[in-house]
Amino acid sequence: MGNYSICPIINGLSDHDAQSITLHCFNLRPPTKKYMLVRKINEHTINDFLIKLSYETWDTIFCTDDVNKMFNSFLDSYLKFFFSSCPLKRVHIAKKKNKNWITLGILTSCKHKRELFIACRNSNNPDLINHYKRYCKILSAVIKEAKKLNYADKIKKSLNKNKTMWDTVN
Repeated sequence: MGNYSICPIINGLSDHDAQSITLHCFNLRPPTKKYMLVRKINEHTINDFLIKLSYETWDTIFCTDDVNKMFNSFLDSYLKFFFSSCPLKRVHIAKKKNKNWITLGILTSCKHKRELFIACRNSNNPDLINHYKRYCKILSAVIKEAKKLNYADKIKKSLNKNKTMWDTVN
């Protein structure tokens, strides 16, 4: 048996019965790609492309009076040269950078902040709203300080301090 089943639904309208399809083991999540395809474009590939364009006679383009055919012919030639000169290459997608400044306490506080937000959204209690605002302000200060300490520690331990500073800024 396949990954689906089909059964008729008889509605009593002569030959106008409906069909019902049931999908089994249907995965809604797309597969995660660990790579992406990009064109290899550098000085060498650009020069190769320009050379191929310069050797083309373009006679086939001007053999008709139909503008659409002329454009399609030009585009076919142009893309043929471009795709042959600038091939696709597979590039691995880098994982997200480690955010070492995120501690268990910060994660717990962010979760609590989210719960407070939901409670405030469904309430008109001014004390709760003020508590939420104070909590957000304190959490922001804690996160800012954690980032500052983490980046200062990273720069302090680095052998090339200038490069580490610029990597942090970027």
